[in-house]
Amino acid sequence: MADRGFPKHFDGRRFYNPDAPQARGFLDGLRWKLTSHPEQSPPFIEDVVASVPPRSVGASQIRVTMVNHSTVFVQRSGFSLLTDPIWSERASPLSWVGPKRRRKPGVRMEDLPPIDAVLISHNHFDHLDLPTLRQLATRGRSIFVVAARCGRLLRSQRIEFVHELDWGESLAISGVTIHCAPALHFSAGSIFDRNKTLWCGYVIEYPASLVYFAGDTSFGSHFATGG
Repeated sequence: MADRGFPKHFDGRRFYNPDAPQARGFLDGLRWKLTSHPEQSPPFIEDVVASVPPRSVGASQIRVTMVNHSTVFVQRSGFSLLTDPIWSERASPLSWVGPKRRRKPGVRMEDLPPIDAVLISHNHFDHLDLPTLRQLATRGRSIFVVAARCGRLLRSQRIEFVHELDWGESLAISGVTIHCAPALHFSAGSIFDRNKTLWCGYVIEYPASLVYFAGDTSFGSHFATGG
């Protein structure tokens, strides 16, 4: 990103939500955790029968398979993509602590057909899961599309073919155009890097149709303006 002419959602050091309320800070979140009384989480629920997506779909079809949380598998005429994939047991940088999975994924990773693109909306652990991304990278061929300044983290894990997009930027892959759309959210991989990487949604433009993946976003004017 250039040193001059920063977009209106970047101040030269951190990103922010222009003309909108900013997300509460770490101390606010800690205060909420210490003073709230959440209901007890349910035990693991064995009600998921994993599906097996077809290797391909017809030229005029769009098939969307729900995996879990914000992970969906989208197929159309020889092009497939995954959004915010997470197959780990916990949404956490550590395998022994953090929010734990309550249901199995709707698709086993070994049953996934070849994936052309993996879209990452932001760097929260329930959306950017490094163990899953490393597994997907070993399958080969996938292009990883991430919000601005998230690419360094993936490259540090030896994940190749990473493309960063800012709001309004696009990437063409095999006749499909992926547009980076605004979102009203925040980013943080630790207490020290808050909002140093961007958050976004994506519009996937096929030859005769559009698919919108919002990522994590509150309601805002970006919906009315079409991103």
